[in-house]
Amino acid sequence: MSGWSICIVTQQYKSVISGVGLHARNLLTGLHRDGHCVTLLTQVTQHDDTTPVDVETLTVPVSFLQHSQARWIPLAWHFAHVLRQLDAKRHFDIVHFTDAREALLFAGYHQVVVGNVNDYYAAQLQPISYYRRYYADWQKRWLYYMSVHLCEHLTLRRLQALIANSDYTCMAIQRAYRLDRRRLFKCFKCIDLSLFDPSPRTDYSGKVVLFAGGNMQRKGLRTLIRAAPRVLAVQPDVQFRVVGSDVNLPKMQALCWRLGVTDHFKFTGWMPNDELRRLHHQASIFVMPSLVEAFGVALLEAMASGTPVVATRVGGIPELVQHGENGWLVEPDDPEELAEAILAVLGDPDLAARLGRNGQCTAQLFGLEQMLACTYRVYESVLGKPL
Repeated sequence: MSGWSICIVTQQYKSVISGVGLHARNLLTGLHRDGHCVTLLTQVTQHDDTTPVDVETLTVPVSFLQHSQARWIPLAWHFAHVLRQLDAKRHFDIVHFTDAREALLFAGYHQVVVGNVNDYYAAQLQPISYYRRYYADWQKRWLYYMSVHLCEHLTLRRLQALIANSDYTCMAIQRAYRLDRRRLFKCFKCIDLSLFDPSPRTDYSGKVVLFAGGNMQRKGLRTLIRAAPRVLAVQPDVQFRVVGSDVNLPKMQALCWRLGVTDHFKFTGWMPNDELRRLHHQASIFVMPSLVEAFGVALLEAMASGTPVVATRVGGIPELVQHGENGWLVEPDDPEELAEAILAVLGDPDLAARLGRNGQCTAQLFGLEQMLACTYRVYESVLGKPL
């Protein structure tokens, strides 16, 4: 049997700002390598000259909400417009959205549409008091998640298959939207292992604590800043590096000033992936104390670098990080416990080396081949035939 004809629809490809873009790149690379006929549909600014020459790339206008979490909403309209035109002219075996929500206006117009569900934050909608407690932009965030909850309820049940990034995400969306479990599949996100040095890391003598990612409030940057005075009271030479961008970053910097830790925090903004990988090797520990987290590709990248990780017992993180084995887990929004965990790893090179070494071993289970094998099982299930 020849390869499938697949249309990959994604908001990110060239400029990777989240796991969605990283997954799109890895997925398209693997599908093309394996001989499938792949068409890429993305935003005009996401067209990349490194896309394989025989992969057709179609574009839509840039979302006017490009710098907002809601950028997918106008994209859903543009994607549906182009896809309906394509559907009348050619045959795709599968239309695959790397964010299932972006199929809002197209699901139901094609025989086989699958989509990735990348988080459960709108599915597990919280009372408004929760957002007010944890987020500076709590009004907007609550309204946004309310809207997403309604959109997901309408969209997800109309797709032929949903690919969640963790068991926890599967459970959350199934319960929230009463989905048919037979249409739900779990496929972990992957990383390109060829970009990471597989040799064991030997130097853990530094004092650099690294945090990286967008949506910094959700990922627990405020908790890390509140933990910093406790860390510095014991280890006064520790430096904190914060990579990424967020509209609420000035509030995080103001918190550093109020707690007297400004001189120990360096905010770098976004970094190219190759620079971030180098920073991983310089860091003594990678910390992501998320309030909620569906999986955590940033943790996986740190682990692949041999950097010990500290994260929270939330969402899909425990499916990746086993406490005391390949990382350290703490409760969310607990700066005291987080400080103790950071100090435990910084103060024990043998522990740091063991966590880093085991983390590298774990990362080997999350490569391109594993993700593709799982994706192909999804495709075969919805098409009713093997490749």
